[in-house]
Amino acid sequence: MADAAILSIRRAVRGDVEALLSLRALLLDGGPASSYASRNAEEGRNWKAAYRHWLRRTLGSDGRARIVVAVCGEAVVACATGIVDTRPPAPDCLGDRCGWVQSVVVAAKWRRQGVAERLLRALLQWFETRGVAKVVLESTPVALPLYRKLGFAPSHEPLLIRGRR
Repeated sequence: MADAAILSIRRAVRGDVEALLSLRALLLDGGPASSYASRNAEEGRNWKAAYRHWLRRTLGSDGRARIVVAVCGEAVVACATGIVDTRPPAPDCLGDRCGWVQSVVVAAKWRRQGVAERLLRALLQWFETRGVAKVVLESTPVALPLYRKLGFAPSHEPLLIRGRR
C-alpha cells in the first residue's frame, strides 16, 4: 500500500493522455463490473483511438469538461472526469446546468486511501464554480459508500441506454 498523503491533485494536461488511457482501460477493457466494457480487441482499439482524440481536443480548453488527476511525482495514478451539460430547469435543478461524473479510476496500489474522494471533492468544487447545482453519476457497487458519503443518493429511476449495443 502506498502513502496517499504524498499525492497531489491537479487538472489533467495534454502530457497525461497516455496515463489517462491506461487508467480508463481498467474500466473499459473487459472489466467484469461494467456492461459498457469493450467485448474484444477491436472495440478496445476503437474506444482508445476515439478517447485519445477527445482528450487532445478537450485537455487545456476551458470548456465543459474537466479531468482531475492524482499524481505521485510525475506518475498519474488516478483520475476523474466531470462534464457540464445544459438542461431545461426542473424542480430539483432550477438552473440550466447539470454535472456528470465519469471515469473515476484509481490504480490498484492507491485504492482505499481516500484518493477517489479527493478527486471527487476537486470536481465538485469545479462544478460549483461553474454554477452547477445538480451532479449525476453511475456507480459500481464498491464505490457506492464513497458517493453516498459525498451526498449522492439513488435516483430510484431506471437507467435506460440506447446505443450501438
